[in-house]
Amino acid sequence: MKIYSYETLDSTNEFMKNNVSKFEEYDVVTAENQTLGKARRGNTWVSQKGMALFTFLVKKDENSSINDSKYLKLPLLAGFSVIKGLKKIENLDYMFKWTNDVFLYGKKITGILVEKVENNFFVGIGININNSLPEELSETACSISEVTGKHYDIKEIITSVIKEFKILFEKFLNGKWDEILLEINQISYLKDKKVHLKINRAYFSGIVKNINYNGELEILIDDKIHTFSVGEVFEEKIRVIK
Repeated sequence: MKIYSYETLDSTNEFMKNNVSKFEEYDVVTAENQTLGKARRGNTWVSQKGMALFTFLVKKDENSSINDSKYLKLPLLAGFSVIKGLKKIENLDYMFKWTNDVFLYGKKITGILVEKVENNFFVGIGININNSLPEELSETACSISEVTGKHYDIKEIITSVIKEFKILFEKFLNGKWDEILLEINQISYLKDKKVHLKINRAYFSGIVKNINYNGELEILIDDKIHTFSVGEVFEEKIRVIK
């Protein structure tokens, strides 16, 4: 694994995709700033100095029995890897939010975007580490430094996350997905919460249960379990009127 560091890139995912022939599996591209960072569903990712902004390469094993549908679990594995990697550095109560976000004390600290081009998977991760979030995001997001008051070595965190991903991915390829999924469900941020899930223009409301074997979110709606493989989830907030 080699880490290629840049001061500014448009997007670490785009840079690695455009130069993929230069990289080996698990090589990393990291940037202090991104000018055109992307989030899921085409949203713009807010980039700040002090964040861990990086992309690493995973190559599909043509000799493996793992099919494309199995690789759809990569976002779940990536999110869980972030938690395990962060815990090695700072042991806080991180939670996993389906499909691939990490929360800390009810606020988002990580966003992940996995893209596939031919047989290559580009795992893009942004973690709020040493940055201070703007006021307009302070109710929904935070950085680890804001919580602990400490300053962290970003390269050490990136290395820790990828190390944990390699361990988890090897377990996954060796048929240990049940084991991994059990751990993920134990730290599920959404479990037993009332949520609204949006798919295009359709909305569904219910109580979140588990993430199932296929990586789908189970939601209890009118006493029946419904499963969702995609969708934007909004937690229902209780407003206190004074």
